[in-house]
Amino acid sequence: MKSFFYITTVWLLVALLATGCKKEGALTASPEPENIYGDPTLPQGNHPYDATILEMFKKYRTLFLYKYEPKDIMYNVTWWIGGRYDAVANKTTAGYFDVPANEDYVDEQLALINETLLKYYSESLLRAGLPQKVFLLDSFYFARTGAGKPSENVNLMHEAYAAGDFMIVGYGGSRINAISAPEKYALKSKLNSLFLANAHAKNAIKRQAAFTALTDYDLVDYWTAYEQGVIDYLRKGVEEDWDVFMETIVSNSYASLTAPGGLLHPSVDVNGLIKKKYDIVISYFLNTFGIDLQAIGNEGA
Repeated sequence: MKSFFYITTVWLLVALLATGCKKEGALTASPEPENIYGDPTLPQGNHPYDATILEMFKKYRTLFLYKYEPKDIMYNVTWWIGGRYDAVANKTTAGYFDVPANEDYVDEQLALINETLLKYYSESLLRAGLPQKVFLLDSFYFARTGAGKPSENVNLMHEAYAAGDFMIVGYGGSRINAISAPEKYALKSKLNSLFLANAHAKNAIKRQAAFTALTDYDLVDYWTAYEQGVIDYLRKGVEEDWDVFMETIVSNSYASLTAPGGLLHPSVDVNGLIKKKYDIVISYFLNTFGIDLQAIGNEGA
């Protein structure tokens, strides 16, 4: 196997070009992904945390990358093209923008990812369920059309995002020092939801037949979803339904789920099917992985 420390002349040229990129850039689609998976990709620098990233790659076979090309996070996506900033006119045209991580904060960002995601799962499940690449950014957001810079026209901020076999994580900058408890909880909820869905798609997590048997999916619509034990009628496919339950559990405390108006309260779960399906998911994770999925949702709520 090639050494992790081997860097070809081509990679040196790419790195030099990458350092010349603007801080805030519009995203454009690429017909094919950047071929960056493999030993020569790491390390990306000579910071102390580069050794940590290398060890994480050895454990999980996932690349945690703070240097990237915008096309890497826009693989085969065409409907987001259009984000532009005219510095002369000081005007933003609506679209998605990415801000690379400040390398002075990547160490703290890695610690945040461990605190809000990695610590909950075994090495084997992470290895099987994590995406091929995790891009470390300061921020990734949609900006509306308007006067001023894109950062002054933010309409939707994604602190965590996934598409294809990669994930994007924000907070790779000075604002990580001011992250609030609700913001950290929201990040934890999103990261765990994305990871669990990805692990499910990779068959590292398996939907249980008993879960599906409780719902007649042909009868699910806006009016009957809760009666049929479906939380989100727009995601009522059998695989999506499993993902929604995992997402709901890690994104809510048990107290909030069982409170009046909560999804597990009899006023909402009129036939008790949501609770039955909830119990199947909880039991599956406990018996298969030794993970209390609800404890993830409870922490920090």
